[in-house]
Amino acid sequence: MPPTPRKSGTAGCVVTFLLTAASCLQIPVAETTPPAAAVEAEAPPTIFWPGRGPGELYQAGEVRAFVLRRGKIVIGHSWGRYEGADPETGEHRFATRVEISLPGREPLRSAGEIVVDARGELLRGYEQSGASRLTFERQEDQIVLTDGRQTEAMSAPPGTASMAFSAIFHEELMLGLREIRSGDLSWRLISLSGSLPVEWTAKVTVADPEHPEEARIATGLGEVIVLSRGRIASIDIEDEALQIRPVPARWPEWELEAPKRLSYEPGKDATFTRREIELPGRRGEPRLVGEVLIPAARGPRPGVVFVGGNGQQDRYGFAGPPAVDLGAHQITDALAEAGFVVLRFDERGFGGSEAATRSFDLQIEDAKRALRTLLVQPEVDPDRVVMVGHGESGWRALRVAGDDRHLAGVALLGVPGRAYQAVLNEQAEADIATLPPAMQKHAREEHKRLVDALRGVGELPPEFADQALWAREILAVDPGALVAGVTAPIFVAQGEKDFEVDPERDPAALQALGRRHKKTIKVRRYPGLDHLFKPEPGKSAPARYLDPDGPRDVDPAFLRDLVGWIDEVTGGKRPTKGRRGS
Repeated sequence: MPPTPRKSGTAGCVVTFLLTAASCLQIPVAETTPPAAAVEAEAPPTIFWPGRGPGELYQAGEVRAFVLRRGKIVIGHSWGRYEGADPETGEHRFATRVEISLPGREPLRSAGEIVVDARGELLRGYEQSGASRLTFERQEDQIVLTDGRQTEAMSAPPGTASMAFSAIFHEELMLGLREIRSGDLSWRLISLSGSLPVEWTAKVTVADPEHPEEARIATGLGEVIVLSRGRIASIDIEDEALQIRPVPARWPEWELEAPKRLSYEPGKDATFTRREIELPGRRGEPRLVGEVLIPAARGPRPGVVFVGGNGQQDRYGFAGPPAVDLGAHQITDALAEAGFVVLRFDERGFGGSEAATRSFDLQIEDAKRALRTLLVQPEVDPDRVVMVGHGESGWRALRVAGDDRHLAGVALLGVPGRAYQAVLNEQAEADIATLPPAMQKHAREEHKRLVDALRGVGELPPEFADQALWAREILAVDPGALVAGVTAPIFVAQGEKDFEVDPERDPAALQALGRRHKKTIKVRRYPGLDHLFKPEPGKSAPARYLDPDGPRDVDPAFLRDLVGWIDEVTGGKRPTKGRRGS
């Protein structure tokens, strides 16, 4: 059963995986087929189910429902419905709904739809989870998936199966379309939730001698499925203590709202102008694009390079899916209005920038490209340039400043001051503490196994394959060495309702590192502000970034302090004829 869609590569993404792993199915490594010598004497295979066409499996409007239990605890429900066939095209449409329960939280809900041809081959559809929507469509022997920002093509030759996360109906449809006979089965299985394809394998035997028509299907994904007349009678996953059973069918009443679309426009009273730019790179580097914000005042001005978040957002601080406004555009707009020339850019794979290997070290090179690009802009005084980094990207800003001693300052906004693993472990423990006591030990073991795998010890879950390099590189970062390498003044801003870094330990650690290495460092803490420097009247959490109660603006007092500090370290916003020294 395919796992959750891929997440962004922040500390929060790892915690998200651990929580879902505690209440959802996972993909172990597929078991190999036993050698022929181990198979009992050959006998004619038993045909448990002959396979049917998609229009023969269900009546139009028929609903199938399943309950997911861990022990006596209900952890979720999964529904499926056959919507019927199009008489003109012969296409068949199926809908799904999934609801996973998490202790102390709102249920995680997803909805989907698939359209198949008369043979049961997937043609198109979508999967929506919360505010994110993944669409897919067949193009010859490939299924092309896109979330509106990134596109991925997966090989899907005839006979390929498909399944979305926790969509038990998809699993029943997969089995119902195929002949189920005793012995070994295998076929390619692609995930409609954005995870990697797997080779689906199974060993089929009689489930119960008293019911010879029922098949026991032990899969390489760790499931034991009982199939009766083409319908799933039960699924058990021993390693997860998980049981899935059909229940009386009733289609859920809830619907998911359409995904939010984000767009940027400067404020009505904005005085700065914008110029689209491309960040020159070396051979083999991805194409990066961004824009320079040019204040109304003339003459060479102080400059700012803004490096936002975790490296997975566009120039405005729009990330996702789900669509999240991280507020970076409000920070950079305010700096331009204050008289600074600002460069902001789309991270690799976002906005207009080309997708490329996700690597923390390569993201440092991207930030250096941004700095080099700003320095040659005619409006910029190259001797008065500041780097501003938010979150883990503050470490990128420190690294760039350590390699370029001419920078006037480095501003760190909600930046870890301790080793990344310490932050990661702390986040995981906070979330694990919200789980039922019986699940906490397993969750801690899973967290340790995942961190070890990210460090190269043990096998990494396949859905983290594209983030492994980034994670291993950032786990090796030494914040003390970064601070030691900087000669410019450092400004540390910290919201006291930040849940991504510790609002006490991390700024204190940065301040201690600054003092140890005799750096000029100023620390400012902001009560009531979260990691995005937005006011948070309640408890900060990932769901709050989606602005469920309406948009929240970056705090003006924080913006004034940031502007004032940059003004201080660059010697004021007066125009100069400065030329970068040797």
